[in-house]
Amino acid sequence: MKRLVATGLWFYSFWYLGSMIAGLLGVPDLLGPILGTAAGVFIGADPRGLIWNRSTSPATVQGAAATASVPNAA
Repeated sequence: MKRLVATGLWFYSFWYLGSMIAGLLGVPDLLGPILGTAAGVFIGADPRGLIWNRSTSPATVQGAAATASVPNAA
């Protein structure tokens, strides 16, 4: 749910930014939707995994914690 809301907010804010830039520089108004779509897709997809945590199953987390607490037998 957070990702969906964040995607919408970034889309809207960059659309607004693009429209302001277009108005100030006199470039076509298409700049707003292009910037908004690019920002929304980037935030929603998070291709490098920097923004949204990768979910791990509880079994994986518990298994990793159990093996980490076992002392080295060697």
